[in-house]
Amino acid sequence: MDPSQIDSGVVMIGGLFLLLLLGMPIAFALALCGIAGLVIARGWRASEFLLSSFPYSSTAELALIIIPLFLFMGHLAFSAGLSEKAFDAAKKWVGHLHGGLAVASVFACAAFATVSGSSVATAATMARIAIPEMLRTGYSQRLAAGSVAAGGTLGVLIPPSGILVIYSIATGVSLSELLIAAVIPGLVTAAVYGIGIHLLARLDPVSSGARLPRSGFSARFRSLVGAWEVLLLFAIVMGAIYLGVATPTEAAAVGAAVALLLAAARRNAGRSIWTGLVETGTTTASIFMLVVGAGLFSLGLATTQIPQAAAGFVAGLDLPPTMVLLLLLVPYLVLGAFVDGLSMILLTMPIVFPIIQQIGVDPVLFGILVTKTTEIGAITPPVGLNVFVVKGTVPELDIGACFRGCLPFVAMELLLLGLLVAFPTLTLGVLGR
Repeated sequence: MDPSQIDSGVVMIGGLFLLLLLGMPIAFALALCGIAGLVIARGWRASEFLLSSFPYSSTAELALIIIPLFLFMGHLAFSAGLSEKAFDAAKKWVGHLHGGLAVASVFACAAFATVSGSSVATAATMARIAIPEMLRTGYSQRLAAGSVAAGGTLGVLIPPSGILVIYSIATGVSLSELLIAAVIPGLVTAAVYGIGIHLLARLDPVSSGARLPRSGFSARFRSLVGAWEVLLLFAIVMGAIYLGVATPTEAAAVGAAVALLLAAARRNAGRSIWTGLVETGTTTASIFMLVVGAGLFSLGLATTQIPQAAAGFVAGLDLPPTMVLLLLLVPYLVLGAFVDGLSMILLTMPIVFPIIQQIGVDPVLFGILVTKTTEIGAITPPVGLNVFVVKGTVPELDIGACFRGCLPFVAMELLLLGLLVAFPTLTLGVLGR
């Protein structure tokens, strides 16, 4: 292997981190370093033709339509008041427990995640609804903010998941398999969060405030009927994918159409639909710019042979695959504290995914594990995007208390990560592997 190629790759990666430290947007930093790598390896004339067509060719794919469809469905679901109905149903079922409102907020986050696909959107939506009520009933800021910030992370794991869509695009792994495999880890995560909150509230009753009166079973089932739209959307999207009657893109299109009908039946329908279109377009443009930048960086890096060299080096260590997998997950835990999950996947997959293929780890399992690390990063300082979103939504919260409230959930996530590595059947069993 030509040492000069390796040197060029090291310069590319070093230049990328330098640009990020200087504050350049991730998409532009990726694109600039990728272009530099291509020009160094191929010369300007050979690179010019590729660069003139790549932004279009990298985004003009049918699979990418799923991104705006899921975004639009999530916005319309919020406009239709589905988050409030999910929270009301969860309160009826678990509000009487120790820490019941916090548990209800996590379960409501899990329910809203089935129509959202975004960690930030789920956290912001539930913070607006759940935290004021928890604070009024005597919950500490730590428990109230921590439960909602952590519960919001379910938005990137429980399908539809924007992170899994990007992982599928970056690696070529089947999106249908990823979405189906994510259901059980998502439900297990919500259950562990709920049990953890209940135990924390029993150990420290002062932090959990007053318990709600126990609701009768008739009221509980009526609340589920009241949240029928959430169940309908999830059944349409995931049912169609699981049964194999539709591709993820087709299922997302039908889900968005049903959400549009639900939103159209509400008051101020025109305004909410227009706002949804504008926000969907803005977010989609940002994501597509990241896809273009990451694609250019991957092309530039491929010319340096660094991914192949890294895969060969790891294979030569002769370590058990599980040990290599754990070693690969550690940088994600660190990087997730500074970079959002979508960018992190696009940044790292050109180097990491060849290693995963080399050691024989199931790529679906790895996708779920990486998604779990993005959950941890969303509630970890200094960036902790979900925490800042919760603080921005409820300004009276103390940011230090918010981060302290997330610490138990980081411990739960690490426990879950170990559980999924030790028992891959939890993820892959539904796929028959």
